[in-house]
Amino acid sequence: MPHSPIKTIRIQENPHDASLSPAQKKFNHLIEKIEMQKTLLASWHESIPQYQQEFVRKLMPLHDTFREHQVEMVEMLDDLYTHEQFSTIQYEKISYLITSLCEELIHQGRHDLKPLYDYHSGRDLDETAQNDETLLQSSLKQHTDVEFEDDECNFSDPDAAAEKRHTDQESRSKRKKSARQLSKEASDKEEETNTSKMIQAIYRQLVAALHPDREFDPAERERKTELMQKVTVAYGEKDLAQLLEMQFSIEPVNQHTIRTIADDRLKYYNAFLQRQLDEFRQEVMQVEQQVRDMLGLSRHEPLSPKRLFALLNEDTRALRSQINRIQHDLMLFNDLKQFKSWLKGYRIPHSEFDQFF
Repeated sequence: MPHSPIKTIRIQENPHDASLSPAQKKFNHLIEKIEMQKTLLASWHESIPQYQQEFVRKLMPLHDTFREHQVEMVEMLDDLYTHEQFSTIQYEKISYLITSLCEELIHQGRHDLKPLYDYHSGRDLDETAQNDETLLQSSLKQHTDVEFEDDECNFSDPDAAAEKRHTDQESRSKRKKSARQLSKEASDKEEETNTSKMIQAIYRQLVAALHPDREFDPAERERKTELMQKVTVAYGEKDLAQLLEMQFSIEPVNQHTIRTIADDRLKYYNAFLQRQLDEFRQEVMQVEQQVRDMLGLSRHEPLSPKRLFALLNEDTRALRSQINRIQHDLMLFNDLKQFKSWLKGYRIPHSEFDQFF
C-alpha cells in the first residue's frame, strides 16, 4: 500500500536553550529518514504500474514483431538448408543458426519449432534440459560443502526447493536459546510493549479530538471523518511518525512543548521509529528486488523510479535496432549468392552468447 508523505517533524534548536540532547537529535534523524523512505516507496508504487502500462504499449508490439521475424528467419534458413547446395561447414553454420533461434523461440512458447531444433541439433531438447539439470546438481554437490537433498536441488521447481530450505531454517531456529538471547528477547518485548502503549495513548487522544459525531457543522464533520480514517490507517500500521505528525498538526503544540518531551519517552519513540525505519528500508529493498528480477538487472546496477523509464526507452531503441537488422538480413538472405558470402564471414561462437542474434 502506498504511504502518503508526512510532514517533517523536527525538534528545532533554540539559541537561548541548551543544544539538543542525543535522544532529540536521533529523533530528528529517524523522522527524516522515515520520510525519505516513505517518499521513495510511494514513488515506486506510482512508477511501477506506469512502467507496466508503457511496456505493454511500447515494447510488447515490438517484441511480437521481432519474434515474427525470427520465426520467418528460421523458416527461411531451413528452406535454404533443404533445397540448396552448401559445403559441410556451411551446413553446420546454418544448423547452428536455426537451433540458436529455435531454442530462444521455444522458451518463449513456440513449441511447434521443437522438431526443427531436434533435427538440426541432433539431440532432443527435453532430454538435453534434463541432463543439464542433473549435471548442475552433481556439480553443486561436488564443489560445495553443502549437502543437498534431491528435492532441494529441484531446479525445475525452485519455489518448492526454497520452501523446504525455509522450513529447515525455521526448524534450526527453534533450538534452545542462550540466557543472553532470552534476556535480550525479554528486553525487546518490554520495550515494544511500552511503545505500543504510547501509540495507543496518542491514538486515543486523536480519536477524542477528531471524533466526527461531536461536530454539528457538516463541513467540519466531513473534515474530521477524513482525518479519522487516516488516523485509523496509521494506527493499524503502527505508524508512529504519521500519528505524531497528525497529533502535532491538530493540537496547539509549539516547539517548546516538543523540546520538553522527556528523554526516557523519546527513548521508546526512537526505538520504535528505528524499527519502523528498518521495515520501510526492507520494503523498499523488496520492491527494488522485484523490479530487478522483472528487468533482469544485477543488484549492483543503479536503480531508481526515474531510471526505470530511461531503461524502458533504452530497451525500446535496442529492440527497434534489432528489428531493423533482422529485416535487413531477411532481405539479404533472399539472394543465395549474398547469403553464401555472409556465411563465409560468419563464425560459430565458442560461448553460448551469439551477438548476431
